[in-house]
Amino acid sequence: MSILFDASLVALHSQHSIQSQDLWEICACAHDEGVDDNFSTYSFDDFLGLTVHLFITTQAQQVRQQLALKLHKFGSAIVSPLIKTLHQMQTQEEIQLLVQQSLDRLAPHALIIGLSQLLEHEIDNTFRTTAMQRLMDLIHAGDQTVLLVLPKLVSTKTWRLVKLQQLQEIPYPIFNKGYQNQVFSPQISDPIIQNQQSCSTEKKNDSDNKFNLCRVK
Repeated sequence: MSILFDASLVALHSQHSIQSQDLWEICACAHDEGVDDNFSTYSFDDFLGLTVHLFITTQAQQVRQQLALKLHKFGSAIVSPLIKTLHQMQTQEEIQLLVQQSLDRLAPHALIIGLSQLLEHEIDNTFRTTAMQRLMDLIHAGDQTVLLVLPKLVSTKTWRLVKLQQLQEIPYPIFNKGYQNQVFSPQISDPIIQNQQSCSTEKKNDSDNKFNLCRVK
């Protein structure tokens, strides 16, 4: 993780808001869909998987819409399943719309954490474009409460991807001032360092150049 990564902050904003009434309604939907199981033994992850499965497979529009209202309540844990659904169900207009709405309902911090976790663990970059678009949309919105906490919520890999994609467009004056001596030591072979020499703001000596946003771990 990055130097600024704050595990306690991530844990705080990863919390879900699912209530017992929500779970009861999910079980009712499952019963209507012919799923007969001992739901009393289900864990959080079990209910998450069940809800996503029913949301995708049901043929009843009303059931799908009802479940869609529950998805964002799973917090950051729902982000990865939603992004994968968005990518894999591109011909299903209703599902696409409901997934987009569910992502929009998520608190920004929870969305950032979920996107970072997806980017951190994916192997073949299948979902990178979709995930990065969502992340960059948050950045471009310019909410300072989001911009200032972003480096504390994402992994080093995600932070690197953000800077590689739109380095020059990210407004981080406060972040630069406060953390310019702590974030991501530059590497000679790094394309950011090679291509963004103009970002340098201070040179202590020939072997120790300091960059604002031109640092990658």
